[in-house]
Amino acid sequence: MWGNAFYDDDSLNIKAADEYGIVIGTSHHEPLMRAHDEWRRYGKGKKWNYDSTEADLKDFWRKGVQRAWNEKIITLGMRGDGDEPMSCETATALLEKIVADQREIIADVSGKPAMQTPQLWALYKEVQDYYDQGMRVPDDVTLLLCDDNWGNIRRLPSTNEKNVQVVMASTIISIM
Repeated sequence: MWGNAFYDDDSLNIKAADEYGIVIGTSHHEPLMRAHDEWRRYGKGKKWNYDSTEADLKDFWRKGVQRAWNEKIITLGMRGDGDEPMSCETATALLEKIVADQREIIADVSGKPAMQTPQLWALYKEVQDYYDQGMRVPDDVTLLLCDDNWGNIRRLPSTNEKNVQVVMASTIISIM
């Protein structure tokens, strides 16, 4: 996440992932297939803030989805710059608007309903507060429940929740 950009760093990354059948996704802080570092590279010094740069962010994200022709799962939502909260309070209405706008971008770029493109919402840190206070995304979006970076699961799925994955952010997987 920090200082690297899968699609932007090497044009062969996408081809290699496709050749080997690797499904690509981005972190909880990198919506619509755009790495955090790409905003530093191409955001023209503008703030990572939906209230003040909505049009710029939409264009940035649209280009990310357009570029990612490979098999993928698209991260939805938004956190503040530098992996911080967007605001001091839980700005549910703003995040709901962001998710709706992002799903519209996905539908526009793919030419099919957003529900036909795999998507994920990472309930990490304060974003889980949005969920705990009642914010919901459509049932076709996978919910990613995360640990607290120290190996403590903050929440487990209830029996009525669908499309839920539990991930330990601090887990390292080694392939031999």
